[in-house]
Amino acid sequence: MSFFGPISPPVLNEAATPIIRLALNRARVVGNFAFVQAVVQVVGFLSGILLIRHLDQREYAYFTIANTMQGTLNTLADIGISVGLVSIGGRVWQDRNRLSQLIITATHLRRRLGAIAAIVITPILFFMLVKNGAPLPYSLILIALVLAGLAVQLALGVLGVVPRLLSDIRRIQTIDLVGAAARLVVLVALMSLFLNSVVAVAVGSATLLLQYWMLRRYAARVIDFDAPENDEDRSAMRSFIRKLAANAVFFCFQGQITIFLIGFFGRDINSVAEVGALGRLAMVFTVLSNLLTNVFGPAFARCQDPKRLRWQYAMIVGGVTAFSAALIAATLLFPGAFLYVLGGKYAHLDQELLLMVSGAVIGALTATFWTLNASKAWIAGSWLYIPLTLGTQIALIPITDFSSVRSVLMFNLLSALPNLVLNLALSFRGFATLRAKET
Repeated sequence: MSFFGPISPPVLNEAATPIIRLALNRARVVGNFAFVQAVVQVVGFLSGILLIRHLDQREYAYFTIANTMQGTLNTLADIGISVGLVSIGGRVWQDRNRLSQLIITATHLRRRLGAIAAIVITPILFFMLVKNGAPLPYSLILIALVLAGLAVQLALGVLGVVPRLLSDIRRIQTIDLVGAAARLVVLVALMSLFLNSVVAVAVGSATLLLQYWMLRRYAARVIDFDAPENDEDRSAMRSFIRKLAANAVFFCFQGQITIFLIGFFGRDINSVAEVGALGRLAMVFTVLSNLLTNVFGPAFARCQDPKRLRWQYAMIVGGVTAFSAALIAATLLFPGAFLYVLGGKYAHLDQELLLMVSGAVIGALTATFWTLNASKAWIAGSWLYIPLTLGTQIALIPITDFSSVRSVLMFNLLSALPNLVLNLALSFRGFATLRAKET
């Protein structure tokens, strides 16, 4: 049952048009999903705030570095895979055999990419930890836990597309909520015993393992894990990988550029902790990200009616834009309320807060355009992001102090603008192609 309760008969009477029926049904699905996701993010947010307040800045800096690099590894292991899963899956999701082959093919490809990513990124992770004062044994333990979490994420990222393609929203909600709640409960229990960055990363990896177990049990009823790989799917995904490799690698590092820059050039390790703590406040956009990934993206991929496609695009982009504008306004009016939750160690970061939230807004809008474009494979020319961003950053280097948190956040904000404009242009071209096919 929807969170908003059952729809009464007068709402859906005989005079209701199919468009109104569809809109009401979509609103109910989105509303229910958004509510549960908001609960999930509140629970996850509480876990993050608990760590920020409980760990000293040095320990939280180590946690931030490890957590950031695990995200980098996971992103690099996904180059082109998610695009292939959604775009191909949108056509074959009703065929159990073909869907099984698609999942198995994607899993094997993702493992290979994950191994390559680990070889490249692990030395960087080691250097950043040691450079910021982590003892050698401590660094090695953190690296081992990060790689263990990655091993789970490789499978989790592929299997996660199954309930999305089947629009099994309740299953997605259950897995997300159980994982977030388990992490919070364990962290609260460990607070009174022993909690540091190693324990925090270990708890995160264990949570991923729990979610994987739940997802695999579900997927086993929907797909056949003994299915063979599909040569056509493998070829299509490799094509996506070739097209997206340079762009995805560059985007991956750009997405974490504040941590990289402040980790390498910051005056002290507290700067890393400050950037990491401010980043936690941007978690509000995770609700939007999950809506895009689990509801809007798959629906956009399945839609083959050009008129409905334009309507869906306008509604999705308009909603994200309105939410982003409201968040920026709240940050300007009530910065103290946002910083209060981080604790006294971070209360002086009011200007940095606005820069962080503005950067997160641009990232959310860009992610919205990219998710919709990728679901329809409107990605040709996305490589232009690299020279456009590099050109912007080269122009900013002479006026940027890379040892200052505020300056690095401004650098990150301005660097993100070219990708936003490019993805908007790709959307316009995609719809222009549809119009040309209609005539």
